Amino acid sequence: MKKQGCYYCDRDEGFRELLFEICDLKASKIFLCKDQTLPGRCTIMFRDHYEEIYEIPKAERDLYMDDVCALAETIKELFGADKINYGIYGDTCRHVHYTVCPKYEGKLGWGTPFIMFPDPEERIYLTDEEYEERKALIKKTVRAKLGLE
Repeated sequence: MKKQGCYYCDRDEGFRELLFEICDLKASKIFLCKDQTLPGRCTIMFRDHYEEIYEIPKAERDLYMDDVCALAETIKELFGADKINYGIYGDTCRHVHYTVCPKYEGKLGWGTPFIMFPDPEERIYLTDEEYEERKALIKKTVRAKLGLE
C-alpha cells in the first residue's frame, strides 16, 4: 500500500540524493543516510504507508520492531556507537519511519537529541565505493541477525 505524494512511498530524485537503499527486511526497507557524520546512520521505513505506528496491525508492527532492533544492534556493533538514538517524528513526512542514529561520546550532538542536519562544513560524505561497502556490510549483518541470509 503506497500513498502518492508521500516522500517515502514516491522515493523521488531528491529522496535518492539523501538516502541510499540498502535492502528489504521482514516488514521494512532500510536506507543509509548520505550524511555519515555519525557513522552508520540509517533510516528504516515500514514497507506500507501508515501515518501512525499504532495503525499498523500488531503482527506486522512486531515484525517491524524486530527489524528496527536488528538494525540498531547492527549499527552499534559495526560502528562502535556508544548509544543509539531513535527519531520518529513525521510532522511533514507522514510515513512511519525511524532515523536510527548512532551517537558517539565527545562527537556531534552527544548528550542532546541527534542533529538531523549538521552544519554543511561538519558533514561527512563518503566516496561511491565507501557507500557501497558500508551498505553491503550493513545488509549482510542485519539480514543474518533476522535469519534472512
